[in-house]
Amino acid sequence: MTDIAEQVARITSENARLLQRLAETEKRFHRISRGVLRVQEEERARISRDLHDGIGQSLTALKIQLELLEQTAVGERAALAPRIASVREMAESCLAEVRELARLIRPQMLDELGLLPTLRWLARTVQKRTGVAVELEHVGSDERGDPDAETLVFRIVQESLTNIVRHAGVSSARVRVERRPRSILVTVEDRGLGFDAEAILTAGEEERGFGVRAMRDRVQSFRGRFHLKSSPEGTVLEAEIPIETEPGRP
Repeated sequence: MTDIAEQVARITSENARLLQRLAETEKRFHRISRGVLRVQEEERARISRDLHDGIGQSLTALKIQLELLEQTAVGERAALAPRIASVREMAESCLAEVRELARLIRPQMLDELGLLPTLRWLARTVQKRTGVAVELEHVGSDERGDPDAETLVFRIVQESLTNIVRHAGVSSARVRVERRPRSILVTVEDRGLGFDAEAILTAGEEERGFGVRAMRDRVQSFRGRFHLKSSPEGTVLEAEIPIETEPGRP
């Protein structure tokens, strides 16, 4: 009996060590995952700045030069004024597109003003560019929180609205963000064409629905909860992201 008891004790001790190692490995995995996401966002921010400060400034200079050229197109060169004006308008349009693209890649206001103002801007932008009206509801405090969690919520809403515009065939969508004491709950829903959510979430990497699976994986890397429900009556995506007690901590 003593030998059996000792073997059971050894097995129990070994299982405890294995469980501890598994827990430590899982923690390292989550830290690495969040670190990768943070690096991706930093690279997005760099590209956004390069677009705004590089190409954006060049287009601004071109527009100014065209305006000056248009003003001096008099006399025999007056016939060139309409053409110069047309080119100037093209430059202005390109400048607006570059600035909009820079904001969509990584909106600077997310870092400067926080999640709620950025989501309001995103809702206005989606409606302006696509005609899909976005109803945004915010519940709870609007104070700044965990920047990584806020970035994830923004990406979830951005990707969800993109999917709605492309596939749902609706004229409106609804976004609800609830800030809880220890988490942020985000819900995005529409009343458009549904799809097989289970098939999308279990599809291979090369199949359709990669963006949805990427959202789910990001949420899980934060130890969050992700739920997707879809039917012919519409689609509801819900994600709850825990908030770090120490913002910015990996």
